[in-house]
Amino acid sequence: MAKLISHTIDLLLTKYCLAAKLYAMSEVIIKYEQLMDVLDKVFTKVELLHAPFRDFGTGVPMYRKEIHTLQAIGQHPKINITALADHMGVTKGAVSQMIAKLGKKGMVRKIYAEDNKKEVILELTNLGWIGFRNHEKFHMDIFNIAREYYGEQLKTKLEMFKTVMSDLTAILEDYEKRGKTI
Repeated sequence: MAKLISHTIDLLLTKYCLAAKLYAMSEVIIKYEQLMDVLDKVFTKVELLHAPFRDFGTGVPMYRKEIHTLQAIGQHPKINITALADHMGVTKGAVSQMIAKLGKKGMVRKIYAEDNKKEVILELTNLGWIGFRNHEKFHMDIFNIAREYYGEQLKTKLEMFKTVMSDLTAILEDYEKRGKTI
């Protein structure tokens, strides 16, 4: 009888522990879903701040990807298409198409590198620099609001956000590598 009671208690404890683990996991899943909801709101807000387009003082409408391409070129003088694609995490073909659009808008030009006539490097035109500077000001305005909001905690918060976003990027890259589809 004692063995039966002991065995029953073991089974109940095992079931209780399993139920507790499942409950704890469901709490984690809920937190994960809440994070995904917040990220979706952030992405939507970022899109709205840039959408449908802004001219950033150039008089030429630019979409979010266009102004961020200008930003990358402005921040990396003499960058070539391959390096720009790596920096932006897109294909060389996507960058080439974007550069063609920005070239037609008078924002970017291609020139040959002085030391290698086969290498094409990208540079901003005067109009491109106007867009770049105004976009940088746009980012600084948002940064200043964040600085007011977080005060002394800003550096710590930024480091934490960067870590979380880097981790999420790695998770999404792993998801892609596994070939997951919905």
